[in-house]
Amino acid sequence: MKKTFALLACGTPWLGALLLAATARAAVQPAPTAGLDPKFNAYLEQHCYDCHDSTTQKGDFRMDTLSPKIGFENTPQWLEIMERINSGEMPPKKVKVRPTAEESGAVVDFIAARMKEGEAARMAMRPPVSYNRLTRDEYVNTVRDLLGVQFDATDPGAFLEDPEWHGFERIGSVLTLSPSNVEKYLSAAETILSEAYPEIPPLRKGAKPPEPFGGSKPAYLAEQVNERHRERLQEMGVLEKLPYEIWPGDIFRYSLLKDPLPETGIYEISYTISGLKPEKGRAPRIKVYESKLDRTLFEQDIVAPEDHPVTVTFRAHLPKGRPTIEVYNDVPGPSNLPRSGRHGSRPFVSLKDGRMPWQIKLTDEQGRPRYPFLILHSISWRGPIITDQERQLREDYRPKTEGDLAEAREALRKLATRAFRRPVREEELDGFVSIVEAELKAGEKFPSAMKAGTAAILCSKSFIFVAEGDPTVMRQTLNDWEIASRLSYLLWSTMPDAELFTLAEAGQLHDKAELARQVARMLADPRAQRFTDAFSSQWLRLRKVGMFPPDKMIYPDYDKQLEACMTGETRAFFHEVLMGGYTLREFLDSKWTMANSRLAEYYGLPAEGLPSDGFQRVALTPESHRGGLLTQAAILSLTSDGTRHRPVHRGVWVMESIFGKSPPPPPANVEPIATNPVTAPKATLRMKLEAHIHDASCAACHAKIDPLGLAFENYDAIGRWRTTEKTEGTGADPSVNPSGKFPDGRTYQDAAEFKKLLLADLDAFNRTFTEKLATYALRRTVSFDDRDQLKAIAAAGKTADYRVKDILTALVTSDLFQKR
Repeated sequence: MKKTFALLACGTPWLGALLLAATARAAVQPAPTAGLDPKFNAYLEQHCYDCHDSTTQKGDFRMDTLSPKIGFENTPQWLEIMERINSGEMPPKKVKVRPTAEESGAVVDFIAARMKEGEAARMAMRPPVSYNRLTRDEYVNTVRDLLGVQFDATDPGAFLEDPEWHGFERIGSVLTLSPSNVEKYLSAAETILSEAYPEIPPLRKGAKPPEPFGGSKPAYLAEQVNERHRERLQEMGVLEKLPYEIWPGDIFRYSLLKDPLPETGIYEISYTISGLKPEKGRAPRIKVYESKLDRTLFEQDIVAPEDHPVTVTFRAHLPKGRPTIEVYNDVPGPSNLPRSGRHGSRPFVSLKDGRMPWQIKLTDEQGRPRYPFLILHSISWRGPIITDQERQLREDYRPKTEGDLAEAREALRKLATRAFRRPVREEELDGFVSIVEAELKAGEKFPSAMKAGTAAILCSKSFIFVAEGDPTVMRQTLNDWEIASRLSYLLWSTMPDAELFTLAEAGQLHDKAELARQVARMLADPRAQRFTDAFSSQWLRLRKVGMFPPDKMIYPDYDKQLEACMTGETRAFFHEVLMGGYTLREFLDSKWTMANSRLAEYYGLPAEGLPSDGFQRVALTPESHRGGLLTQAAILSLTSDGTRHRPVHRGVWVMESIFGKSPPPPPANVEPIATNPVTAPKATLRMKLEAHIHDASCAACHAKIDPLGLAFENYDAIGRWRTTEKTEGTGADPSVNPSGKFPDGRTYQDAAEFKKLLLADLDAFNRTFTEKLATYALRRTVSFDDRDQLKAIAAAGKTADYRVKDILTALVTSDLFQKR
């Protein structure tokens, strides 16, 4: 009884009447779910046990015997209870005493939180050895650093996308290995080794070695010219150097040289090209696409006069033979399908020479371009390109003497040590050598036998998985080799380099001062871009951008290039905050962003002098209505459905990404908000949302979520600023209302005031960011057992004024980072 009155005295949000009722009931019979939170148990006592206890089991459902370990035991039953309460189905409407929506909402929140804790704890469980499969990108980077081979894991038939958990794509317990995955790894090993060690047929007696592949060609070959035009073009002196005009949306298919590509590998391709930009239009954009691989090789805006073309050069990994390469002018413009837009039989020579009378004109009477179009002059090729470093890597794993098994063993040892990221055991090495011996006995030549042993290493679980732990003894901390891998895959998404291997061998990676030095060194390396891209994308759920392509009729300016600019801004922004020594405050609000010319025009910012593809820091003014992550177009569009903005989804995103809390699932079969009838007065989505939430239990949950999303009503489904909402119906477009009220009573009038409220509670964001960073770094969910160490890291970040780089360093130098 004393405990009950103490709870009442402390001002608990749960109604005292419930506790008193539970106490009176407990005097008659013991609480059947002893061990549960008394506030939660009080609800069950008053509203559930009358129908679902030992004497009355309506629906054959009994609650008094359920385990109090919610999230760990009786999970299906507790989930059903949560869903029935959440939907308003239980307690039934016919009972006389019903709980308030707030009370039921608190119960749902309580069960949902316990379920999340249980899920996190299960996923964080660690057997003697934890195996964390390399992600698709990590596999590609590791193969490149191990063998100097660029494996294209995203090509058709290669690896599937990595599954994700709450946005994170490197959680060990989620990255499982199915039989189909095993076959893909076998195929990948064969592909990689075929490129690293191609079978070169012996030259016939007297034959000359093949010439290096490469050469140049004009855009339009003389043999492609209609015969009736050849003499005229020959007299003009242009037959052997004809250009090719590429209209918006047009395709050029003649990039290849006469000879096929001799081997799979990296090829350097150059296009000499002009790009004519209308005075008030888009710049033309070259996009080089390999259709068989469904892969964009290169794209860039081109602005260059006809008589002063530029040469753009890039490298691409291409298969042996004749790839299917298409060059697009990837901008909107007039269709080239009608007769007036087609090229015709008369080749293009120059703007001065013009086009046929029936064709669409390229320029106006003053010679200014009417549309954004490209003039392709020539193409050149070179390859396959193998650097000295790549060549040396491959030679490291080849015996110097043909048939020498002792040398073969040492070559395999060197490969396995690097591939496994630890010293290889002799018994492991015996197995790989025995494969070579078996192949030789079967009649295979020595290089093929070595390739079989090498393939076995690439298919070993010690390569495919980052292993942590010891099968012979249960230990909770990492050894130096494991720390080297954890650090390298955190910051570089690849295997450790020679310096990390040396430090691991010397046992120096438990030294926190050394770890801090390594963080500084590795962040200064260009490979750290992989961390800033991957972590920002996973933390902020950038994969969802474009998941629901915006309706072209409603958003005609939206295209894949703009989408790439949106996500590029967010990744570049994170990179700048980290590398520039800025604090968490910048994520919530800033007076600058990262933009290119296309994004600047989209935001209404000055675009002059900005790059067309890279990103540059630009200052923001209050009139731009931008600043921080929350008002970036990528974040605003990923929470939309392609037609309308979704304030509830925006609120959920803020709750999860900024506050680190997941709302309970919505009730089943909730009707979506209908579009506005054309005959009804126009109404904003907010108005319809407020009218839609008629159920009290729904309203209780929305009261927590909606204020986090309604602050951004001034931004439409693709993140454009607006003051009115375009909608169907009669009358004028209604004004948007970006004001809101937090459950604790704090209010805001717009997104700017909302961000100030977030800044006032920076410690909450600091805790969330620390947890997100730890989840990414440890490759597992964080659990209740990690709470004290997470608090210590967050405290270190606060001491460093919330600088992101210092929070990252505090994590790496913490005891948690060395914990399995």
